[in-house]
Formats: sequence, structure tokens, C-alpha cells
Amino acid sequence: MARTNVVGTPASPGSGAQQCAQAGEREHRIKSTICHQCGKPLPPTARRHARFCSPAHRRAAYRAHNPDPRRVRARFLAGIDAKRPAAAPYVAIVADNRFPGMYRLKRSDGSFSDMLNLTRARDALAEVRGRP
Repeated sequence: MARTNVVGTPASPGSGAQQCAQAGEREHRIKSTICHQCGKPLPPTARRHARFCSPAHRRAAYRAHNPDPRRVRARFLAGIDAKRPAAAPYVAIVADNRFPGMYRLKRSDGSFSDMLNLTRARDALAEVRGRP
């Protein structure tokens, strides 16, 4: 079917009007109505070119493909494995060299725990020694 312009006459082949009409058809076919992050339908108020249902999902998708090198250092608690059996018991509280006011618990094998404040360090050491 030939496209018609406002007056009602068909647009000539290869003209700008026909190209605009074809581009509009392509855009309409490409447009997605689901969020690329969660897969739920986009709200009816979303713009034509929207790909995400919220700014939070847009940021989450960006972070998934472009990790921040400052956030990659996240530490996770290590479970018990064959190479490193259960951690040795704590024997002392040692002040952290880099962060004043923070402490680490020294284990009997010479390794140190994660940083913690003095109150939590005392509580952990007392629990290991069997005091309430």
C-alpha cells in the first residue's frame, strides 16, 4: 500500500516523506514494551524510546555491564574449605596500623581478623575464652 501525505496524494518513491514513514514503521516494530532489567511491562507513561521501567533499573543495568573498579574489592566471608580448615582461635587484640580507633584480632597462627571496634573485639575475645 502506498503511503499518502497530508493532502492525500501518495509520496513519491525515495522521497523524504516515504523515508520518514518507513523509519516510523521500523521504530514501531523495534520498540520494546518490557523493561530490559526486570522483564516487567513498561508503565503507560514511559517515553517511546524507554528501555527501563525506573531509573534504578537503568543504573543497575549500567553497573552490570560497567563495574566500578572501586566497588570490585567487595569482601565476602570465606567458608571452610580443604585448603584452610577452621580458623585458629583468637589470642590478642591488636590496634590497626592504617585506621586509628580500629582493631584486629590476632589468631594463634599469626593471621589477623577483619577490622572491628574495640568493644566488638573485646566481646569476641571474651566469647572465645569462655567468658560472658
